[in-house]
Amino acid sequence: MGGGNSVTGSLFNNLWAVQEGRCAICGEPMPRGRFDVPHATVWKKKRPSFDHIRPRNKGGGDESDNLQLAHAGCNWRKGDSWKP
Repeated sequence: MGGGNSVTGSLFNNLWAVQEGRCAICGEPMPRGRFDVPHATVWKKKRPSFDHIRPRNKGGGDESDNLQLAHAGCNWRKGDSWKP
């Protein structure tokens, strides 16, 4: 993932280090790059994505303390659920 600009890349790297490369939702390891998994369809589900802890539509913002890394599939399943 890494990010398109230095701020996003830095945030990604910081979250990756804090989470030790694990999904914040399921706790399983995430691949850091596309070629760390055997097939593109696996990458699509397992790639790291930014997840809003408190969803934006429930008052959450894009601040770094409201973001975590999660598998794209886990993030999608979580949707906009949030437990205050």
